Amino acid sequence: MTTTVGFATHGETLKLLYDAFGMLPRKEARFDEFDETDKKTLQKQLARLASEEGNLVENYKKAITAFRQLLAKYLTDQGQADALRMMIEEIDQIYAEMIRTEGTYLDKSESLRYFISIKAVPTFVMMLNRSMLRFGIDEAKGISADDVFWYLPTWEPDGRLTMPLAKVVRWAYAACGTSQKQFHCPGRISDPTEPAKQQNLDNAINWTRGKTLPSLPALMANFNESFAALSKYNRPVELEKQTTILTSLVYARSATFIAQLIQDAYSTAYLEDVCRQIRQMTQFLQEEVQEFKAQVVPIVARQPSNEQARIVWFDACRHHEYFVRHKTRKVQETLLKLHKERPYKPFRPEVLDALVSKFGNFAVHANTDRLRRQANFTPPTGFQEMLFCGLDIKGQSETTLGQIDEFEQRLANGKLQDTLCWLPPWLRGVYHYRREDFAAAFPHYEVAFEQAKYRAGAYQYKLVNQFVELAAKNDKAFHFKKGVDWATYIGLEIRWLRDKEPTQENLDFARYMMKVANYSHQL
Repeated sequence: MTTTVGFATHGETLKLLYDAFGMLPRKEARFDEFDETDKKTLQKQLARLASEEGNLVENYKKAITAFRQLLAKYLTDQGQADALRMMIEEIDQIYAEMIRTEGTYLDKSESLRYFISIKAVPTFVMMLNRSMLRFGIDEAKGISADDVFWYLPTWEPDGRLTMPLAKVVRWAYAACGTSQKQFHCPGRISDPTEPAKQQNLDNAINWTRGKTLPSLPALMANFNESFAALSKYNRPVELEKQTTILTSLVYARSATFIAQLIQDAYSTAYLEDVCRQIRQMTQFLQEEVQEFKAQVVPIVARQPSNEQARIVWFDACRHHEYFVRHKTRKVQETLLKLHKERPYKPFRPEVLDALVSKFGNFAVHANTDRLRRQANFTPPTGFQEMLFCGLDIKGQSETTLGQIDEFEQRLANGKLQDTLCWLPPWLRGVYHYRREDFAAAFPHYEVAFEQAKYRAGAYQYKLVNQFVELAAKNDKAFHFKKGVDWATYIGLEIRWLRDKEPTQENLDFARYMMKVANYSHQL
């Protein structure tokens, strides 16, 4: 059975990261310094990860390492590189956590929209705030001072959409005190002896008009060549300003890609909603930031050395982030308790006002905004009823194959066979397991394992462990390794391994223990 229901695979999200930053040009060009053989190898590796082929853990680590190495060519400032690395790692972690803990009844497109609105945007706002405080990435001269949200699209009065890359490119010209033509083609325009300059100008015009989106190597080469041309004509741009411009272009390119992806995959209205969500959360968070700075900046100023001031500042930033997260969790706990007491009724305004007074606008808004958005992702009719019905059948030792067949037919009648496709084969596998017919149980578990990935949320823990156990009992070493590899890949624990390294010795021990053990009491 094939189904469109589910989250995107972890590998697909990694490929999206590469695409967002434009690391791998689609064809060779004079600006592409990436070795063609290595590029094809990496592209093949990303494709295999996206389709979940090969050694997932090892290949994912290699692809992430390659991404960092490639990005290091363009983000030379260590603070900027650290800030971006931390942001990517955090979003990657919450995606893996979502896969482990939250099942989905949505197709890939809507599941991604759920991740963006419910998980990614709040995390992005918090991480951006952390980066601004710790590493000062909001101090890029001429950008944030002119437009606090320069990394978001701008809706012009005439309805046109100006993307972040176009904004930063135009800012770069203004910062260098030159026109677009003179920036890329200083001296004579259309000099036949230097066609590359004219090509750079033509490309930049297309970028600012939103006609094309360059690869990162092309973008960086264009501006580096233009800086060199300006220097040749005795109009050099200070090195610090060059670094600021190039760094801003890296961020703007990825922000533009993501904005265009959201617009193309969903709608301009949804893109506008995402931008509005980021602005609102950022503005509420700034209330916390201003209060934090008012308290901490004077303390930092009194430190005897720059090094000591830096240590105090970093430590204070860490405590500030913990404090904000703590308040947000406390509000979440309170709202959950109130919801249980008064289900299906809105929170009373005086209650929300009291929470704002105690915990601040950000903690309350972050929670109410999430709850409001979650309400837009409603399950199909009968989903919860059939899910719990299936789990109840699984827990009954006297369940018959006929009852499982009847349950599967009910799924089909309710048009839920794609949404809960992993449940019937799991039930059949459990049926045979209870009778210690492990050979008959394994094929059902194999189907359930494949169907549950990226769909079954917290239920994946038991299912994957049982699949691995059945592989061990049937002496299927390949399938045993496959199950362990996928579990390790998304952070699920495997019995008898837990937090141990998956060395051959540890794998052999776990496989032996699972082969001789019987967990029928935990089915």
